[in-house]
Amino acid sequence: MVYQFRATIPESKVFYRVYEIKGEMTLFRFNSYITDNLGFSPDQMVIFEGYDEKGTLCSEYGLFDTGDGAMDTVTFDKVLARGEKELHFVFDLRNDRFIRLVLEGETDYLPMRAYPALVEEKGQNPDQFRVRYEEEPVVPKLHPVRDDKFAALDDEDLDDEDLDDLDDDEDEDKMYDEGEGEELYDEGEDKTR
Repeated sequence: MVYQFRATIPESKVFYRVYEIKGEMTLFRFNSYITDNLGFSPDQMVIFEGYDEKGTLCSEYGLFDTGDGAMDTVTFDKVLARGEKELHFVFDLRNDRFIRLVLEGETDYLPMRAYPALVEEKGQNPDQFRVRYEEEPVVPKLHPVRDDKFAALDDEDLDDEDLDDLDDDEDEDKMYDEGEGEELYDEGEDKTR
């Protein structure tokens, strides 16, 4: 059986990931996968919390058995058989930061796909050691200004032909020499002649 889980972060309206996971996969193996997928440090303590449909905490699965089973012995099939359709992957125990994994349903097994599989994503990975999720500000792409007449203009003021000219200039692998005559040279050429 292959299950589809949607991963979200409570403090973000942007971030999500959709994972396809085989039912016989252990939580420990998925922990290794998601830690690598999100760029987290693998040497941090983590825990999975299992919640039922009402949002009640039912189980806790750690690296060591705390009574509900250790991550390396509990599979997704076992978690779902217990009625836990939501897991919290708590990656920052001190600040109670977690990724919420909610079962979306079952999907077809694809023999050529390696599981678990990331099938959809949006938003940047959270910083494991930051107190809260922060989205990087979007910085508009600036076009290089090679002529003073464009210095005070915004992109809206430039027509398509002007923008094409600027983009063509940006792609060239030539630089201007600061010396007399402004001779052009390739980056790979000897500049001392």
